[in-house]
Amino acid sequence: MNVSLQRRQSGYCPNRLHHVRHVVLRSWLLLALPVLWGCGQSAPPATVEGTVRINGKSLDHCLITFLPESGQEVTGPHSTGVTDARGYYRLRLPDQREGASVGRHRVLVQDLSVSTGVCRRDHGRVDQEIEQTTPPAPTRRSRVPARYNSAEGTPLRRDVKPGRQVFDLELVRE
Repeated sequence: MNVSLQRRQSGYCPNRLHHVRHVVLRSWLLLALPVLWGCGQSAPPATVEGTVRINGKSLDHCLITFLPESGQEVTGPHSTGVTDARGYYRLRLPDQREGASVGRHRVLVQDLSVSTGVCRRDHGRVDQEIEQTTPPAPTRRSRVPARYNSAEGTPLRRDVKPGRQVFDLELVRE
């Protein structure tokens, strides 16, 4: 007896089995898709902005860094922002999306306008264009006290919650 005739008589049909497999597979995919879609997605970042002042005076050209506290259940990476002429900043995540991770953070403030007065050399074409008679740039000390520059020493802590928040930072000179 022919094998295909035996299968038909026993109720076996390759097309029907194939159809059942497709239906089961599609059902599992439809059930798993919402679960898979949510995997790898962290909580939406909070919008954080504010101003930085020292003894009431706005600080421009400063790097603001929100570092998640170790041991806390923070849902993402650090965030940074740079102050404008009015001392205003808005935080961004490393992937340049606006926002900050939700949770407790240490806040660092670093003065980006510091200058040592030493002419930077890169030993390339730029060096050829620098005249040796050019006076060095004036030295400029940091306007921000050193304790605000390190994660261990900064006294600034902020709890970032979901949504929009304004954190005005008032620094105190030593």
